Amino acid sequence: MERIDALLKKYVESVNTANEELAREIWDREGSISFIHPKGYAIGFDEIMEHFRLGLMSELFSKRNFKLKDIMIKYYGNTAFLEFRWDFYAIRKDTNDEIHAQGRETQFIVLRDDGWKFSNIHWSPEG
Repeated sequence: MERIDALLKKYVESVNTANEELAREIWDREGSISFIHPKGYAIGFDEIMEHFRLGLMSELFSKRNFKLKDIMIKYYGNTAFLEFRWDFYAIRKDTNDEIHAQGRETQFIVLRDDGWKFSNIHWSPEG
């Protein structure tokens, strides 16, 4: 659990800072990875960075505050399934408007020699 907590902290920090180097630390490189989100579907690390993490997060928002809650973890040997709810507070760059979005996310993670890594993420807004 402790190592997964560290992974989730890095995940939150990578969203809040739109930091590609930090994102590189937390995503798996050995298998196919994907990120399903309301704006689309990204396959592979480069696409995830280009279309979602760096594209959407850094281009649209000047400030981001991503918070996780109600975290549930199920272990299956060297893999785990996570489910949680989140709140996302941000300021849009183009209008300076404050936004607040809520959502639900599931993640499939794998244990590698250097720790837990994201393999697949699927998130959707709550509404």
